[in-house]
Amino acid sequence: MAHVLIGFAEALPAPEVVFSLIAAGHRVSAFGRSDALPLKALPLTALHVIPAPETDTKAACAALNGLMTGDDAPDLILPLDDTGLWLANAALGETPRSAGATGQPADVALDKEAQVAAALRAGLPVPQTIVVKAPADLDQPLPFPSIAKPALAIRADGAGLGKGETTYLPDRTAAEALRDRLGPGMEPLLVQPLVHGVGEGVFGYAHQGVVHGWSGHRRVRMMNPHGSGSSACAAAPPSQDLQTQITAFLADIGWQGPFMVELLRDADGTPWFMELNGRMWGSLALARRQGLEYPAWAVAARLEDGWQPPVVPDRPAPRIQRNLGREILHLLFVIRGPKSAFHRETWPKLMTSLGGVLRPAPLRNFYNYDPAHRTFFLREAAHTVWRAVRR
Repeated sequence: MAHVLIGFAEALPAPEVVFSLIAAGHRVSAFGRSDALPLKALPLTALHVIPAPETDTKAACAALNGLMTGDDAPDLILPLDDTGLWLANAALGETPRSAGATGQPADVALDKEAQVAAALRAGLPVPQTIVVKAPADLDQPLPFPSIAKPALAIRADGAGLGKGETTYLPDRTAAEALRDRLGPGMEPLLVQPLVHGVGEGVFGYAHQGVVHGWSGHRRVRMMNPHGSGSSACAAAPPSQDLQTQITAFLADIGWQGPFMVELLRDADGTPWFMELNGRMWGSLALARRQGLEYPAWAVAARLEDGWQPPVVPDRPAPRIQRNLGREILHLLFVIRGPKSAFHRETWPKLMTSLGGVLRPAPLRNFYNYDPAHRTFFLREAAHTVWRAVRR
């Protein structure tokens, strides 16, 4: 068994990853920006605080290199979020000690423009996408209402890392206001039409050109109805057509290991490609309740020559899997109300949301619940709400 370093410890899937790796017999350490995290209540070998790469990438890289050096260093590193993926690749390069994406696949995992191009080549439905690399690009005809989002999930910004803002463009006036705020050194943006629909995710493990352990989810509630990760989701196995297209997409970018492809299914049933999450994802609990231990598989693939993903017997998933902290935040967002006419059309009814959030459910139907740590999910939920309200 191995000693695995995961990070960032603040990442949404961190607790489920810890549970998965410990259940497989591994020792787990984590790195984060602070040690004031619920994760330290779990049986970690260590929780290391490193400089935040958002303010000092050189110091963060040096710290991570230090953690991975020496006789007692972890055997492997497993990035859990975009920042962790960027940092692991910047600090360690294409190392065989990474259980996550490295090299070109890692670059694609952080580049939505490259993802859109690969999705189109694979035949996946992609919303009309306009790449904006200069302010004047916004003068061309745009689909309204639309959304302008950063093409890069994360990027170097001076001495640190930055993440651009997403901007809603209801009309030409908003597009002109955005153009006036952009400068010559702007980061690339993707402009796409806003689409009413239900978020879905398709998960699996790509290994030697074959995808194993297909699974998926459909969002029941979003934490923020304006657009965010789910606070409640249900199992939604992908169709054969989607499996074929996503397999082609992954082969095109040379992907190996766990993946999550995010989709938005509209009223006509079209599953529009949104993005690839090339690291662990928030609703990992839903897959794990079905016996799909993607984090443990990623580590096993690095440790064992000739490893093959196990055949997992069909196991019914909980009908709805819920994140308690995000469910509470969902209610707060619903009470605050929509920011635009577009969102007002489908804004959740408060009583409907209350009924869903307050409906009793078995403990195993909640993210971050583990029988060996029965109260941890409550601790994590309180931290999630506190952190959001503090912002």
